[in-house]
Amino acid sequence: MKYCDLHIHSSASDGTFTPEQIVERAYNYRLSGIAITDHDSVAAVPSGIRAAEKFGIEYVPAIEISTSDLEGRMHILGYYIDIGYSGLTRLLKKLVESRKTRVQEICNKIESLGYPCAIEDIENIADGASIGRPHVAEYLIDIGAVRDIHEAFDRYLSVGKPAYVRKWAPSPKEAIGVIHDAGGLAVAAHPGITEGMMDKLPYLYRLGIDGLEGYYPRYPQNKQRRIIEFAREHNLVITGGSDCHGFRRGKPLLGIFKVRYELLEKLRALHGA
Repeated sequence: MKYCDLHIHSSASDGTFTPEQIVERAYNYRLSGIAITDHDSVAAVPSGIRAAEKFGIEYVPAIEISTSDLEGRMHILGYYIDIGYSGLTRLLKKLVESRKTRVQEICNKIESLGYPCAIEDIENIADGASIGRPHVAEYLIDIGAVRDIHEAFDRYLSVGKPAYVRKWAPSPKEAIGVIHDAGGLAVAAHPGITEGMMDKLPYLYRLGIDGLEGYYPRYPQNKQRRIIEFAREHNLVITGGSDCHGFRRGKPLLGIFKVRYELLEKLRALHGA
C-alpha cells in the first residue's frame, strides 16, 4: 500500500528539517507523496519540488495560513496553490510584517519580566524563516529561562500568559478566497484539536471550504469520526498528515504517522476537476 503525508513544516517556518531533508526522510520511509505546509510561507516550495523530482516523490505545493475572526482563530491549509499569485504574495507580506510586530511586542514583555530580549536575537534563531513564538521559545531555552519549548509556552507564550501577544491574521473567508484565487484548494487544518472548531465546521462549509483534515496524530477517535462523517455528508475532500515540525515537538512524526496515498489522489482529482 502507498502512503503520503499532507501536513509537514520545514525550516522555512517553525520546523527544524530543511525541505531537502524532509523529502529525503519521506523517501527513506517510502512515502509516495508529501506536502510541505509552512505557516504563512511558501519559501520551501521551489527547493521542495526540486528535491522531490530527484527522489521521485509527488510534491503538492501548499501552505498553512493563520486566520482569525469573530468565530475564533483557526488555520487553513491551501493545496495546489500558485505561489506566484500576486494576491497571495500581498497577503503573505502583510502576515510577515504582523509576525515581526508581534515578536517585537513579545520581546518587550519578556524584558519587562527581567530577561534580556532583542528582536535581532529571535531573527538570528529564525535564520530567515517565518518568525514566530517557537523561535522565541528557543531563545528562552538558550538563555536558561526555561527547560524546553513546552515550558516556554506554558509559562510565558500561550494565551493568558505574561508574554502572550495576539497577532493580526486574515479572516478564514479571506484566506479561503486567496487560496481559491491562487488556483488551490482550501482545507481546514486539525479541527479536532483547535478549541471550538468542531462547532464551526458548518460555518467553514458556508465560507466555501473544500475539505477537512480528517486524519491527525492527536485526534481523539470520536472527533476524528465526526470530522470524517461531516466531510462525507457535505461532499468535502478528506486529508491528513503528521504536522511534523522536525525535532521541535519531540520525536519527528514524518514517516511514522502517515495516511493512505488515495487521499492525495482524491485531492489531486478534485483540483483537476
